[in-house]
Amino acid sequence: MKVYEDCITHSITTDSPFPIWNLMEDSGEIIGCAGLISNDFISRMDLWPWICALYIDNSYRGRSLGKELLLRAKADAEKAGFNKVFRCTDHKNMDSLI
Repeated sequence: MKVYEDCITHSITTDSPFPIWNLMEDSGEIIGCAGLISNDFISRMDLWPWICALYIDNSYRGRSLGKELLLRAKADAEKAGFNKVFRCTDHKNMDSLI
């Protein structure tokens, strides 16, 4: 958690294209997030950018909010000049989301 907090804090002032963090709020409360980073702590340094830390609060799940965050991350990557994004997950059937 502390690593992500540090990454989010420093992404606000960097000139680098990554990391980019999107926070989703409801009435001022953070209910979801997703990051776009250059490396998701895996061995494939030749693939990037990576979508990381995709999270939706339990009480907000089932509303396609995660899809909105994935689409936003993809749009951010395209704006930075990338036509692909990658993700590391054990979840199945996520390809249909983006």
